[in-house]
Amino acid sequence: MMRQLWTLVATTWAGAMVVCHSALAKVNRLETFVFNITENRIEFSTQTDIQPTGKIIESPTRLVIDLPGTAFHRSTIKRTIGNAVQEVRVGQPEAGITRLVVEFAPDFRMGNEPLFLRAVSPKHWAVDLPSNLAAINQRGKSNFMWPLIGELTAGFGWRIHPITGDRRLHKGIDIAAPIGTPIFAAADGIVTECGWDEGGYGNKLVIRHPDGTETLYAHNNRLLVSQGQSVRQGQPIAEVGSTGRSTGPHLHFEMLKAQQLIDPIDLLPLRYILFDVAAS
Repeated sequence: MMRQLWTLVATTWAGAMVVCHSALAKVNRLETFVFNITENRIEFSTQTDIQPTGKIIESPTRLVIDLPGTAFHRSTIKRTIGNAVQEVRVGQPEAGITRLVVEFAPDFRMGNEPLFLRAVSPKHWAVDLPSNLAAINQRGKSNFMWPLIGELTAGFGWRIHPITGDRRLHKGIDIAAPIGTPIFAAADGIVTECGWDEGGYGNKLVIRHPDGTETLYAHNNRLLVSQGQSVRQGQPIAEVGSTGRSTGPHLHFEMLKAQQLIDPIDLLPLRYILFDVAAS
């Protein structure tokens, strides 16, 4: 059984019509697909302008978004979540279409509330999920907190560097926010490094935590602490900036455990499910 999901909102933030015909003449590419659990919203962005379509398919209930004119040169990738939302996945069911799927629990009912696919920009779209969606598989209590709440723009993993153009490991996650936005210590600890980094991080600081884990905060506008200082979780330690090798204001955040880089998403409270397709 199938029914229409939403009425497309085909306008940009400025109110101009989104014209996608020329964009579909060449192959497009999905860049990121984010399930923002805290704000109950799905967002995705593409390399060039896109005119997506959407529907709800029942038995099991799943939200399906198709991106016509896009290539996805790999096998389906998915993340199992649980509870109200069972799984999120990205794949290519046929040539020229990339498909984003959010599958709900068998007993979840969408209700009659209309959903709208809205254009944040011609390359960036969002869907607010039903307001009756229950809390989604909250991870157990974490010892760390998010150092900044903003737009998650890049994940951990291999990618094409936006400045150098070469393939390299992105050692952390990027969170975009306006210059001057406060950045907070992810946990209690001692500042072991604080100052200018010549390797591209700009104004950088590192905190060592009691369990030996280290967190790194880069591209800061201002540093509000000094080397050797003890800090408490949630204490302002810096301001968002775009110093060093950066394409715009954001926090680059890394975590090291036993001297090994790890994906910060694995240790932070569950806020986002991110498919950084461009990095992959």
